[in-house]
Amino acid sequence: MTNNQKMRRTVDLTINEIRSESDDKAKVLEGYAVVFESPTVLWECDGIEYKEVIAKDALNNADLKDVCLKYNHGDNALILARTRGGSLELTIDEKGLKFRATLPNTSGANDVYELVQKGILDKCSFAFRCEESSYNQETHTRTILKIKRLYDVSVVDIPAYDETNVEARSYFDGIANEQRASERAKRVQKLICKTYL
Repeated sequence: MTNNQKMRRTVDLTINEIRSESDDKAKVLEGYAVVFESPTVLWECDGIEYKEVIAKDALNNADLKDVCLKYNHGDNALILARTRGGSLELTIDEKGLKFRATLPNTSGANDVYELVQKGILDKCSFAFRCEESSYNQETHTRTILKIKRLYDVSVVDIPAYDETNVEARSYFDGIANEQRASERAKRVQKLICKTYL
């Protein structure tokens, strides 16, 4: 996977707060869509867990000017809030990326609000474009060092691992294959040494 591909990551988080502001009956969702320095297992192959972590400074200088709040990253449904219109506020703090969304009075937004309020929806996710990352072969961990653009934050019902793994697999498949080839080459080298020396 190249750094320029759009990726989605699900964060296993509880939405911090949901409230109805009585003065104007606005419905508000708050939570964290990104948590820094918290490794997540994206994929497992041959007993090896391939992880990813978002570095604490990854969102510094990221393009956050037009981010949407969605349900399940849905491109076919109306969005729930948006930074450009002021209904979605994003704050970077020590923990990660916090969001506060004032929902419109639409059937979709009301349904999501009700499901969060009942505890049926309690996870968040984010879609982004990576600018810079590093990979630690010993720990099999990819660290996202710089996020170029954040596309959306989403309230999700079931973590979108099928979609995430498809994108992540292309990145980690290459690394896993390189490691297997390297290990095979070392075994062949040892065999040759044992045979001829």
